Amino acid sequence: MKDKQRILNRLFSGDKQLPTLPVLFAQLTKMLDNPFVSNKKISELIMKDQAMVSRIFRMSNCALYSKRQEITNLTNAITFLGTETIRNLILQISLVRIFQLADNEIPDFSVNMFWEHSLGAAYFTNAVVKKLNLPVSDSYYIGGLLHDIGKLLIYQFYPQQFKKIVKKQLRDDVVDYDAEEEVLGVNHQDIGTFLAEKWKFKKEILEPIRDHHKALPSLSLHAAVIRISNLFTKAAGLCFPWDMKVFEIPGDPAWGILAAYKNEPIDVERMTFEIQDETDKIEDSVSELLSKKT
Repeated sequence: MKDKQRILNRLFSGDKQLPTLPVLFAQLTKMLDNPFVSNKKISELIMKDQAMVSRIFRMSNCALYSKRQEITNLTNAITFLGTETIRNLILQISLVRIFQLADNEIPDFSVNMFWEHSLGAAYFTNAVVKKLNLPVSDSYYIGGLLHDIGKLLIYQFYPQQFKKIVKKQLRDDVVDYDAEEEVLGVNHQDIGTFLAEKWKFKKEILEPIRDHHKALPSLSLHAAVIRISNLFTKAAGLCFPWDMKVFEIPGDPAWGILAAYKNEPIDVERMTFEIQDETDKIEDSVSELLSKKT
């Protein structure tokens, strides 16, 4: 582990410094530490970024979040959706802004495709949590959103090595994290965790970023949820072409961890069908966020 830490410190130093936590997300997080903060105060903070406000309105009225009436007022959006949902929207919108990277010559790769997968995983995570009636926590959503962020950091700072990793995956039919370790000495889980620690995220967010490919049964509850959500996302086609394989979602052993947590059996076949029924809404929401409209 010490060797990996040295590699991470070397990879992301000098002119390759990791990005800082999005400012508006950090300000809102601090504001929400006060349980008595008003929606009006939250609205005033967000209104300083009119482009963000416009995006929030559009996302608030998309299929995944839409209410009976169109939301045209920011305070109403906060009331209808809740402060945590608004904060999560701000994080995802901010991250897409931060990583507006140009695509290079890697076949079948685009940054947009990366975000389709990451946003899809976050939205499927919400669906899994809701269907399993797990305690409400934004850690699931953020963990899903950031679970593969290490891949984007490799692409941003080391595009030539990223090309080698993809070529190795395709040529040798190896999993991404093994190819990454052979080329860089660390994998996207290590790099994503390194960033999440820099951003001072709590362990419930660090765990799924670090462990979503970890050998079972050592997964935490949060990592098990993101692992399952990741499979749903890939099965929906929200992933790179080389990740589009046949996924036996009901047979994944992570369900056993979730059943043990709930201390009751899970009808996995029924649950899988119900969660996959959300696919169209999730795809529409991902498309809406990534569209170029203002």
